[in-house]
Amino acid sequence: MFLSAILISTLSIWTMNEISRLKDTIQSGFQLISAARQLHGLMKDLMFDLFTPRTYLLLKDLLHTPRFQTTRQDLRNSVQNFESSFSAFMDSPRVKALLREEELRDAYTVARTMTAKASGRIESFQRTIDRLFASGSLEGSNLYMQLQTGGDTSIPLFFEELRETSYYLTYSFESFLSHFINSLQHEAAVIQRQILILFWTLTGAIGSVTLALAILFSQRMSGQLKRFEEGFRAVSHGDFSLRLDIRSADEFGALAASYNLFMTDLKRNVESIQGLLRDVGESLTTHLSFQRILELIVEAAVKNSNAGGAAVVLPSPEERLVVECSAGVFPHPAGTALPRYGGGSGDGAISLHDIYDRRAPIFIRQPKSLDGGPQVSSLQAFPLIVSQGELGLLCVITADSDAPLTDLDFNNFRTFTEYAALIIDNFFKYKELLEKREAQYRALQSQIQPHFLYNVLNGLVGLNRMGDAKALESAIFSLKDMLRYILDKGNWTTVREELRFLERYCELQRMRFPDRLSVSIRCAQEVESFRIPKLILQPVVENAVIHGIEPLGRPATLSIEAGLGGREDGPFTSICIADDGAGFNPEATDVEQRIGLSNVRERLLMAYPNARLSIASSPGSGTRIRIEIPSGDSRREDPDRG
Repeated sequence: MFLSAILISTLSIWTMNEISRLKDTIQSGFQLISAARQLHGLMKDLMFDLFTPRTYLLLKDLLHTPRFQTTRQDLRNSVQNFESSFSAFMDSPRVKALLREEELRDAYTVARTMTAKASGRIESFQRTIDRLFASGSLEGSNLYMQLQTGGDTSIPLFFEELRETSYYLTYSFESFLSHFINSLQHEAAVIQRQILILFWTLTGAIGSVTLALAILFSQRMSGQLKRFEEGFRAVSHGDFSLRLDIRSADEFGALAASYNLFMTDLKRNVESIQGLLRDVGESLTTHLSFQRILELIVEAAVKNSNAGGAAVVLPSPEERLVVECSAGVFPHPAGTALPRYGGGSGDGAISLHDIYDRRAPIFIRQPKSLDGGPQVSSLQAFPLIVSQGELGLLCVITADSDAPLTDLDFNNFRTFTEYAALIIDNFFKYKELLEKREAQYRALQSQIQPHFLYNVLNGLVGLNRMGDAKALESAIFSLKDMLRYILDKGNWTTVREELRFLERYCELQRMRFPDRLSVSIRCAQEVESFRIPKLILQPVVENAVIHGIEPLGRPATLSIEAGLGGREDGPFTSICIADDGAGFNPEATDVEQRIGLSNVRERLLMAYPNARLSIASSPGSGTRIRIEIPSGDSRREDPDRG
């Protein structure tokens, strides 16, 4: 807009100068016409002096007109001035610039020719006067009478030359000069209009361009401001990923660079709490000890923040605070018992006992010594609150060489402390649940073992009554191996070991029904090492023998197959136990209780919550029981190792 104002001002000055020069040029032309008329007037004065001397003398005295000699000199001077003025006018670049039309150029040539002719006539007239004056012909008292009588032949010739010169000046030269000047004036008016049109056109164009640029600049500003508004609105909604791609070399580019840097720092600081939570969460397993959980907490606190050191401080039975674990550069190592330092804030010391007694978060920014030990530049302490009450303190510090902790760090660590306290609280609750589940699991397993032993012993009694000592001995050895498997330490086994146990169990049952029981056991190599609860399949096989095959009076087959399968939620390990025995009605409400499968289902779901147990049977057509365990659970850690 400033440049536009300068351009318009310059254009205005140029326009005014051009119009002024055009007016000056035309004014010079009209001055030439006035000069030509003055020449003609001087010639008339000469005539009055010559032909009416007495009368004109009176008039000259009255009007103070010049005498004859003075008039002659004035005429000569006027002619010289006129010729020089005319030449300057006609040679002026301004006049030549007006000669754009062919007609004006022709008139210009004619004007020069007629001026030269007029100058020649006037010079001839002046020479005639000089000659007559020198000869004394003009000293007579009455030239008019001489002209009438024809006494002097030179007088009529002089008068004829005077008349022709006066006529030429008045009716030819002056008239054409006026026509030429008027034509120039008309052309100047046209050029003046064109200059004004050009001026207003350029002014309008400059104004339009200026307005367009102003609008574009305003739109650009409003667009950039809108982008900043969107960015800050996104931040207000918690989105720190928006970046402003403004690379202009102006204030907006500098502001965008500062905004992006601010968003990067803010996102890094906000994500630090996510890093704290993620690092602790990814390290949690079912076998962590309380000490290891505390170590993970302080390690994550130092790794994902500006803190130079962190520690968990717990109260001892002697009501003294002890640094349970630490990470980074913490003034007191793990295992240090902190005395009740009584310095207080008055002498520049921090007492963790005083902070612990406050039961509230604290942020200290001034450099102070910690419990009489080394000095720290800033300290933040947060109480660890669990279900049983306050457990202790989580302390984070910075040394002199570290950047001091900020209010954002304070908010992040307060959130992290609540999360850490929740983890610790869940650890205590999880331990309690594990103990309860283990007790429940052992109770369920204890229900199986006596029932299993009872049935096996009944089989041995039957063999003894039949007097088959060899079969009885073989059965006893099989029972010994089975008891070793049952009593072995641990509640988990592999599919391969469980099927080997079932193979021995079926051998015992075949001793009772040598002609009526056929057994088929197959296992895919991919699932042999898959871990399952011990004795999870034995009750199913036992039900198949007792309720499906034993009541029949015909041979029957029991098949056990283990392999991989697939369903909509992914691959799974499948174990199928089927018989072609008596079967039953699966719609009966007490079917699982009646055939002893409720215990199996409960133990299976306790071990694998996503497992499935399905029953397919009909009276007289046998029974098929399938167990499906998602393959993702095959990476499950063995609880027995805890």
